Amino acid sequence: MSKRVNSEAKNAPQGAGVGETSVLLIATAIAHAPHSLKIPLHFLHLFDTGTAVDLSLFISFNNTSRGVLRSHKTMVKAVVVLGCSEGVKGTIYFTQEGDGPTTVTGEVSGLKPGLHGFHVHALGDTTNGCLSTGPHFNPGGKEHGAPEDENRHAGDLGNITVGEDGTASFNIVDKQIPLSGPLSVIGRAVVVHGDPDDLGKGGHELSKTTGNAGGRVACGIIGLQG
Repeated sequence: MSKRVNSEAKNAPQGAGVGETSVLLIATAIAHAPHSLKIPLHFLHLFDTGTAVDLSLFISFNNTSRGVLRSHKTMVKAVVVLGCSEGVKGTIYFTQEGDGPTTVTGEVSGLKPGLHGFHVHALGDTTNGCLSTGPHFNPGGKEHGAPEDENRHAGDLGNITVGEDGTASFNIVDKQIPLSGPLSVIGRAVVVHGDPDDLGKGGHELSKTTGNAGGRVACGIIGLQG
């Protein structure tokens, strides 16, 4: 490959700058690369602009996507095992790819039929049961609301719907509960409430803080998953 690269580099257009020549060399090397190759870009520098390339970027290359540059996206996963003294149980999974939204899936059983408030609370502390998990996760200092509202707590995930068999299955996608960064929900808690969340619109004195969702019937700490 090196002979072909050197040969093609000699044929680069006259007057090409240092940066342009570097790009030509890299592009030629990629064109003749093996079937599958990942090249860290920490050794590259855009000479014309003086701008260093982000160390987290990689060239992902294969025969079906030749010449395509992609950012390396990390999948982060977390899990919650709900616990309580009232027979409610369940397992909840969180996944996030890169800086995209977080997907929350799971199944909870042992609840009365109907709607139940479902929130991320600020603290991963269950030393006093679910009461010690603190208020809703609310780094923005906003009022309680619905998941689709602009004015809402980050931890406001609305309601889960429980069927006549006492079981709820759900799939929630939300942009305000990341699994990495300074606002990560890892180490915080999920709380399931005994009553419906009025989404801040019920007119009750607790509507704008808790959604008047009743007692905390189950909770669990959001733990990082391999």
